[in-house]
Amino acid sequence: MKTASILSFTFALGLMTSAAVLPVAAQATAAPAPKSMEHHGASSGWKELDAFHELMAATWHPAKSGDLNAIRAKADSLSASAKVWAASKVPAACDTKPLRDAIADVVAGSAKVAQLVADKGADADVRTALSDVHDRFEVVEHGCKPKHH
Repeated sequence: MKTASILSFTFALGLMTSAAVLPVAAQATAAPAPKSMEHHGASSGWKELDAFHELMAATWHPAKSGDLNAIRAKADSLSASAKVWAASKVPAACDTKPLRDAIADVVAGSAKVAQLVADKGADADVRTALSDVHDRFEVVEHGCKPKHH
C-alpha cells in the first residue's frame, strides 16, 4: 500500500514538472517577435521615412498574405504619415526629382488606400492600391541608400 502511494506521488510530481517545463520549452523554441525594420536593416537616418516604413511594413506584410485587417485599421495613419514624410526636410542624398516624385506618389496612393478603406472598398482594390504605394515607397527607400564604391 505504501509503495502504491509513493508511485502515485512520483507519477503526479512528474506530470506537474512536465507541465511546468513544457510552456518554457515552447517559448524557448518559438520564433522571436520581429523587430522593427529588421527585415530591411538599420534605419535610414530620415526619421519621417522610417516612421512611414514602420507603418508600411506593419500593413503590407500581412496584406501580401491576404490579411487586410492591419491596413483597414491603419489606413488613415499610413496616409497621415506619408504627408508628414513628404513635408519633412529631404536629405541631400535623396533630393532628386525621381525620388521627390515617388514620395508624391506615395502620398497620393496612401490617400487613395485610406479612401478605399473608408468606403469599405473590395479587398482586391485595397490590396492593389497598397501594392502600388509599396512599389513607389521602395523606389525612395532604395534610391536613398548610400552608394558603396
